[in-house]
Amino acid sequence: MSDIEVDLAKIRSNPTVSDTQKIKMFYDLMKERDIEPIVLRLSGYVKQKPMKVDYLLTFTPSRIILMRKSFIRKLTDPGFGAGLGPYLYFVLSKKIEYSDIKKKDSSVLKDSQHSQEETSIPYKDITKFVLYPDTKTLVSNMLGTAIRENVLIIHTKEKKYELILPTGKNGKYEKILYWLKMCLPVKIAAK
Repeated sequence: MSDIEVDLAKIRSNPTVSDTQKIKMFYDLMKERDIEPIVLRLSGYVKQKPMKVDYLLTFTPSRIILMRKSFIRKLTDPGFGAGLGPYLYFVLSKKIEYSDIKKKDSSVLKDSQHSQEETSIPYKDITKFVLYPDTKTLVSNMLGTAIRENVLIIHTKEKKYELILPTGKNGKYEKILYWLKMCLPVKIAAK
């Protein structure tokens, strides 16, 4: 067993702490080991005429990374793309084993050169973080009513990012909001 596997297993198996405390312990462990783990991933897009531009939103303990999806990635995207990062999912869930974790999908390189397709937004630069269900995409049928898209707006000191988060790839608004509140060090506004 590797050192990190042992430490993550200790956090996971501690019955005396809440999920929020486990997340804090996880962040502290990763910081101590100088690892920038992937905490949460969402799929989104920006409407740009004449078409839309797809993004992968990667949340770490210190920043949000917006990565423009390549044409190939858009074609091979399997659908549901959201979820907790593998290390954090391992800590909070009994459903996976450490051997199931793909190391390359668990963390990002802190000092890597950013490509033109990537934008990094440190949480300290965020002045307002807004998430709300887009009622314009409300769909009703015999089974009920559902909202097909959510809107995420990130205001920084210098720029505003407005992304559409499809529920088919990310899950329902309540689920996204729950994990963002649990995992991110920013206050989330509803418009």
